[in-house]
Amino acid sequence: MVLHALGTVTFSRTEVDCTGSRRPSFTLKSCCHFPIATPFSGFHVERKELSLCSPCVQIGEQGINILLNEILNVGVIGGCAKLCSALPKGLERTGCDVACAAVGIKTFIGVLNHTDLDPIYLCEEIKACPAGRDDAAGSVDGNFVSPAVGPSGTTFSMQVDFTIANATGVGEIRISVSGGTQQIGQSFLNTGFAPGRYATNVTLTAKDDPSADPPVIWSPGTYMYAFEVCQGECGSKHPHSKVFGRTQGSFQIR
Repeated sequence: MVLHALGTVTFSRTEVDCTGSRRPSFTLKSCCHFPIATPFSGFHVERKELSLCSPCVQIGEQGINILLNEILNVGVIGGCAKLCSALPKGLERTGCDVACAAVGIKTFIGVLNHTDLDPIYLCEEIKACPAGRDDAAGSVDGNFVSPAVGPSGTTFSMQVDFTIANATGVGEIRISVSGGTQQIGQSFLNTGFAPGRYATNVTLTAKDDPSADPPVIWSPGTYMYAFEVCQGECGSKHPHSKVFGRTQGSFQIR
């Protein structure tokens, strides 16, 4: 089989969350252009099926939670425009506007109420994304980190290798890192994979940031990282969701 080298994901130093605090996080850096922001290539899903999928999944878990609170506390007078205005301007609000307008406010609210904060399932239920294949199959083959040891400030490159036996639908690859005072993670969406062998890389620059809230300190010690490759949201109990495998490794800061 041919091994497909995929794009690169980069850890950024900080991310601003809804509370205004900053924390280490993953951000995506990719030279590729796909319907969904992703480091992956080799997708063979029809673009016409994904024309609504890309904006829809941008709503995200936090966006779904905001919308549910808006429905509970304010109601839905004003339709889609009023409901979606509860989200911050940007990808989340655009995704909400597009998805809600496509199916209507009543259908959109009905699906929101039973998605369990799972944006991929939400978008499958309103037919914005094609449902994942029930015969999808794959395995996680291993991982690699370079360098394995370095001082604070080192950029560590972590790679996950996986094999797809039967083509997959919309899913995610999840990465987490824990050790010292750090416990961080992020999921990256993909539009699905054709059968084949794949590898993708994530880089993490372990740089201290005492000004962050809370402060980011990469103390000497061992740090564990883990990858999960999934169809649908990793860990979801909804139909079509599958975890193809998990692999973990470690690096050391001296």
